[in-house]
Amino acid sequence: MRKKKWFSLMLAGVLAFSMCPASQASEEAETEGNSQAAGYSAGTFTGEGQGFGGTVTVTITTDENGILDVSAEGPDETPDVGGAALDELAAQVLEAQSSDIDGVSGASFTSAGIRTAAQAAIDAAQGVDATETEKAVVADGTYTSKTPSFGVMGEMELSVTFENNQITDITTICAGSATQADEDEYSAIYATVEENLYPRIIESQSLAVDSISGATVSSNAAKTIIADIIDENGGDSSQWYTAIEKSTDVVVLEDYDVIVVGLGASGLASYLSAAENGATVFGIETAAKIGGNGTNTAGPLGVNPEKQVENNGGELFVDTDELLEAWMEYTEGDAKEELVELFIEESGETFGWLEDNYDFAFLPDMYAFYDSHGWQLWTMYYDSTMTSKDIAYNNSIETAKAMNEKNDYMTELTATDLLLDEDGTVIGVEAEYYDGTIYQIYGDSVILATGGYIGNSEMCLEYTGSTWHTKGMTPCDGFAISEALELGGALYNEDVAVEDHIAQLDTIIRSDDYSYDDKSLLTSLVLDLNYQMIDSNGDSFDGNYNGLGLAFNAWEAGSNYYVLINEEEYESIKTNGLISFNEPMFFFQGGTYEEGTPVENLDEIMAMGQEYNDVIIADSLEALEEQLGFTINLDDVHGQTEGKIYCIIGAAYVYSTCGGMDVDVNMNLLKEDGTAIENVYVVGNDSLGVLNASDKAYVTYGGCAQGWALTSGRLAGANAAAKYAG
Repeated sequence: MRKKKWFSLMLAGVLAFSMCPASQASEEAETEGNSQAAGYSAGTFTGEGQGFGGTVTVTITTDENGILDVSAEGPDETPDVGGAALDELAAQVLEAQSSDIDGVSGASFTSAGIRTAAQAAIDAAQGVDATETEKAVVADGTYTSKTPSFGVMGEMELSVTFENNQITDITTICAGSATQADEDEYSAIYATVEENLYPRIIESQSLAVDSISGATVSSNAAKTIIADIIDENGGDSSQWYTAIEKSTDVVVLEDYDVIVVGLGASGLASYLSAAENGATVFGIETAAKIGGNGTNTAGPLGVNPEKQVENNGGELFVDTDELLEAWMEYTEGDAKEELVELFIEESGETFGWLEDNYDFAFLPDMYAFYDSHGWQLWTMYYDSTMTSKDIAYNNSIETAKAMNEKNDYMTELTATDLLLDEDGTVIGVEAEYYDGTIYQIYGDSVILATGGYIGNSEMCLEYTGSTWHTKGMTPCDGFAISEALELGGALYNEDVAVEDHIAQLDTIIRSDDYSYDDKSLLTSLVLDLNYQMIDSNGDSFDGNYNGLGLAFNAWEAGSNYYVLINEEEYESIKTNGLISFNEPMFFFQGGTYEEGTPVENLDEIMAMGQEYNDVIIADSLEALEEQLGFTINLDDVHGQTEGKIYCIIGAAYVYSTCGGMDVDVNMNLLKEDGTAIENVYVVGNDSLGVLNASDKAYVTYGGCAQGWALTSGRLAGANAAAKYAG
């Protein structure tokens, strides 16, 4: 028996455009007998469009003469960007009496989706069947266009070919890749767009195809480029959102020993370990590639790994008793000591296991991180050719898959429910493929490895008090935690601070309309500890209070922090130059400024920041308070009590959340009463809270999250196989 339940699914890139049957939009009011004056029926009509995170909806109320009221909804839009713009966009539609609106700066994808949704609702109110309207003809030819995407050093640029009003080719000119240091990481993600999205657009001749999960930004940018090309060459992009018919098929797969939900670092390790220990295994991954955030981070923590110790002349890098004592002291006894001890004992072993059996290669040296002890506990890894983690992950899972002809895995498959029998025992997983096909996969045990809840704004607000900008992949939507709670599982330090290694502008300026130097200078100022900073409560904020630097401390300020530059300091920058030029650890934009060189165009740079809502210029602290919407708890800004304040808005960019469910030494999910659910395992960031402390940054030895992912997955897979294989 399948258990039905509500589940908040934050699936990046859901249905781009769909209409209800008959009218092709939902009609909620009686319209029988209404006249068609001004082309409208009186009633309430709804249309849908593609926003940044998923479907956006516009509902209009009309009489015979026009639109009386407009509302817009987008539950999957980023709350502080697209979500915040919905009311303004609805007001624009009402004022224009049309879908032809300006949109909101910084929320281009949401704006485009609202235009499409509004036009769908208007079509329904005017009795227009968009599916029967002949498309405006795009002239034959090959066209190029570009738009900001994920990258911070160049916009995405595509070449799109049209023949006979059909898209026949989509070719990448520039993927809009991030900085050189991020190129390998980003190229693998972008490849999922080239390999999946573009062929689907060409096959369907529709921009309503779902964005590729795990590559939502690139998918949406590509659709924007194609829509722009259509509009600029005789066509009407609003006519290119033909609904994509979803499959209604149900596929049943049975008799697996182990089902792994999520194939990031922890899920991959679970899959490999279960397979090599004789289990039949099925893996489920929402994104179009395996690896998740495991392929986006540098490396894991490992305590005295054998090969690295040998390379160190046989000398251990750390005394394990001292490490355990320091670990428990840092976490103030909040971590589970038996799990910390297990991790210390097993993490080094994981290195050798991956190298000896799979396509992984770890650097021969260990390195110290931002810890006062200077312990060398962290290193980086790649595939055996030292090229990339993605190669290592792909080759390794294929090796494990080949261990049993029944073993398999699927990407673009999103788990939606755990399947339960009549006694409430977990017997499998239900999941939905990108094309709508439902898969019911039955097995003896389930390993939950979904990477935390950074992609679930409701959970982030509930457990960490904020929603966050991300560098990591946002398909990590809290599925494991939601399902574990439904089973009666116990949370453990679910409010551990987010994994924050980056600080940058609230809206990173990715447009090619501005120079690298100008964009980099504004970034430098938002990282400059020489100026007054305040947190999201208006209190003074020390970006380097523990010596870790702003990149690791920005989360302490909440969803945003604010750099306040007084009028005298501002004029000094113009005439004397920067006190220091600061480059972010990631998202560096390629520009440079020599310290002490006058910044003569500072006014223009600040205007650029204002356009992207990164800069507020206020005549006083009181005026700044009004614009920010909260009280600033300062008497002055570096001694200035009067005069203009230049406020630059920054934010933490985080990889993941670090708290979750309680587990025992077998990685079994624990209930509130401390008893284990023997066939359910929770690994990686979904259970990382057991190693950390409530409402505190996770331990700073380096690579804790990645190390726990690989090690907890290895242990869970072996334990599940030992119990259920055969």
